[in-house]
Amino acid sequence: MRKASYVAIKSGGDLGVNIDSFSLHIRAENLSPATLAAYVGATKQFHQYVSDQGMPLNLADIRREHVENFIADLLIQWKPATANNRYRGLQSFFKWAVSDGEIKESPMVNMKPPKIPENPPPVLREDDLKRLLATCERGQDFESRRDAAIIRVFIDTGARLSEVANLRWSPDDDSKHDVDSDGGILRVLGKGRRERILSI
Repeated sequence: MRKASYVAIKSGGDLGVNIDSFSLHIRAENLSPATLAAYVGATKQFHQYVSDQGMPLNLADIRREHVENFIADLLIQWKPATANNRYRGLQSFFKWAVSDGEIKESPMVNMKPPKIPENPPPVLREDDLKRLLATCERGQDFESRRDAAIIRVFIDTGARLSEVANLRWSPDDDSKHDVDSDGGILRVLGKGRRERILSI
């Protein structure tokens, strides 16, 4: 029988104890491991920051300026997307603290997340895509045909790498079969574990 995992609630000021409780709450909600890591990581990084800066370690004493100082410091060291990610994690933590009755109001009320400048990824031109496909289609072996099919799926659907990599082929079990080649449909699990249907 598998042993139950748990989060040990340990000291570290009132803020530290609440961060451990928040971590337990996130685990109990069965959010994705990436969300768990992002949210808990943000709160622990904030805890370390306020501790290093001699700021309050009691949750009720945390003010907006403490959070703003933390975000401003992140923007000096990291990309805006990282600061935005930490902002979202802290926002979730303080929202939980209010709903749990630990504080009356979040210090982040009326705060806005750091803006992320638009930086669209480079897109392959049509000529580049044709050359890429031609390279794969030269060979008639399994690997060449597989690679060409994968590239065509990306071109047709705009799916994420993780979505394509996690496609399941199990024609005898509909619950584990994500590819309907006759209907030209793929069932993928996207961000936030949300299922979506893509046509090919």
